[in-house]
Amino acid sequence: MTRKNQTLETAPQCPWGIFSRRDFLKCAAAATAVASTGLITSSAPSAPSNKTLPRTVTGVDLCKRYEYPVIRRKLAKLFDEIGGVRQLVKGKFVTAKVNLVNAPNKHVSGVPQGLTTVIHPAVALAAGSLLVEYGAKKVTFCDQLPLDGPDEESFALYDFHLQEFSQEMDGKVAFENTRNLGRHKNYALVKTPGGGYIANAWEVNRAYSDTDVLISIAKLKSHVSGGVSLGMKNLFGVPPSSMYGDDIYGENKNNEPDESAVGYRGYTMHTCSKKPLTSVDSFTGKSVLDDHGYNVPHLIADLNYAFPIELVVIDGISTIQSAEGWWIGPSVSVAAPGLLIAGRNPICTDAAATAIMGFNPEAEHRTPPFSNGFNVLTLAREKGVGENRIANLDIAGIGLEKARFHYIPTYQRPIS
Repeated sequence: MTRKNQTLETAPQCPWGIFSRRDFLKCAAAATAVASTGLITSSAPSAPSNKTLPRTVTGVDLCKRYEYPVIRRKLAKLFDEIGGVRQLVKGKFVTAKVNLVNAPNKHVSGVPQGLTTVIHPAVALAAGSLLVEYGAKKVTFCDQLPLDGPDEESFALYDFHLQEFSQEMDGKVAFENTRNLGRHKNYALVKTPGGGYIANAWEVNRAYSDTDVLISIAKLKSHVSGGVSLGMKNLFGVPPSSMYGDDIYGENKNNEPDESAVGYRGYTMHTCSKKPLTSVDSFTGKSVLDDHGYNVPHLIADLNYAFPIELVVIDGISTIQSAEGWWIGPSVSVAAPGLLIAGRNPICTDAAATAIMGFNPEAEHRTPPFSNGFNVLTLAREKGVGENRIANLDIAGIGLEKARFHYIPTYQRPIS
């Protein structure tokens, strides 16, 4: 099983599948000036263009508490408003990338992780049960967790309990920690169509390639390096620790892939001081040593071009602001926007969410909320993936103004 409308080829002298762009990205690429081959270097935000880019409706609704029946009812309404969700998943295998972020059982000023940094299980369960009701064959919830135990036990540390999910989803559910090969025999090598800003290909757990539909279930957060942490940034957790993680490097390490690795991806995807230990040289584009504000947004764009998201659900009921996680320290504070957001195009959805946060989704590079780096929404728009200009966004539900919850922007952090 491979993702629909993808061409599976055999890589020369390599056991991994090479996947071409999805149908909707073919249409997007035709509307851009991006070359079909070669690397693309970064530039300042482009001038407004009359070219038609992919755009879909983004739905927004109020939701004040993590009550499963209420969340499920509101998400069902949003899915109907944005359209096409039933047809998208009927008879399909779905991979749901959830944002579970780093170590479990952490808190912000005593507030539990589900209310601050990670997806609350009620949101994931509500989305998953609806997709099954719409005819999905199976929904697999994935993330790269820094844990080496059985998948079911690892997800339980984030209050994702398989028995509860299975009961509500008619048994059509699985949890998978994608930090390494997991249950698969080999990795998938997925190309970035047309070449990436930094990464031309990604070597990943096959949960992200051997599926029909990829969705992103993200938290409504800002981010020190990426400006905002939403549906697109959620894919930053796709590359596995086994080849991209910090704990495969060092004096006492062999500096080679390690299936037991659980580390984060600071060296390879933040400072870009080391290349991932993949089977091919996949990071061949232009990175900037130690400039997290340059590297992170460009890699987010590359990931979203390689792994097209077809549905985004953003948990904005309770979260944090000014940065992305408890590890940032006292500058992070708890916020309760009381919102659910959903959309079919990740850029359109993230642009609407950025506006709801009180920010300009069209902001220049290295200006708030992208204080430390590049505007990832603009980078992805320039790749032809979707629309981030407010005038071109279509909003359903309560609208942007009624949903507005002004966030504290991320602080400026000097390049290390």
